Amino acid sequence: MKSKSIIYIVVLLIGLLMIAKDHLDTSFGDYLFKLIGLSRWTDMDKTGLNLPAILGFLLLLSGVSGTVRTYRHRFPRIFSSLIIGCIAFVLISPIASEKAMFVLKHNSKGIHSLDYSIKDSKCYFQTVESVVKADCSFTIYNYGNEENVLIKPILIHSYSDMDIDVQAHIVSIAPHRKHLFGVQFDGIQRNGIELTGSLDRVGIELEVGGVKKRFE
Repeated sequence: MKSKSIIYIVVLLIGLLMIAKDHLDTSFGDYLFKLIGLSRWTDMDKTGLNLPAILGFLLLLSGVSGTVRTYRHRFPRIFSSLIIGCIAFVLISPIASEKAMFVLKHNSKGIHSLDYSIKDSKCYFQTVESVVKADCSFTIYNYGNEENVLIKPILIHSYSDMDIDVQAHIVSIAPHRKHLFGVQFDGIQRNGIELTGSLDRVGIELEVGGVKKRFE
């Protein structure tokens, strides 16, 4: 009985970790699927249902149910305590992960000292003939000691004919800080199609010392 109760608790914790998100709005389940080379989505174009979230929810449901059945006679209020604890864990995870990264990478330099929050990104763009103007807002984390970074948005639109190439910009960043940037980019629309609109969750390419990293 004791070993079975421990299994329920472990399943509960694994399920909770699978659905909890960090400060970049990525769940630990997403990282696990990426690590083992599995798609996180039911559709190939990164849409549909999020598989780590489904698996995490099922594990969490099973773990909570089993733990409550096992310990209810000793702790009558265990169900409400577990629910409050799970909610608190999910809410605290982004804050804790951000603080942890600043500690772990405090002395780092180069591209590995930087991170990007795609959830907080947005670009407004306008094309006139082949000329593109894009006003973008980004959130970049500088965990370490880097001072400058070359940034370039990855503009992908639902229009399949949209083919925009923008010039990269160098921005200054203070060490050990979360930075919110507003940057205007100039570029060209290779297909000559005039479009005006906005894009959310914009990908970005960061470059430091000739080393590039894409976030999409």
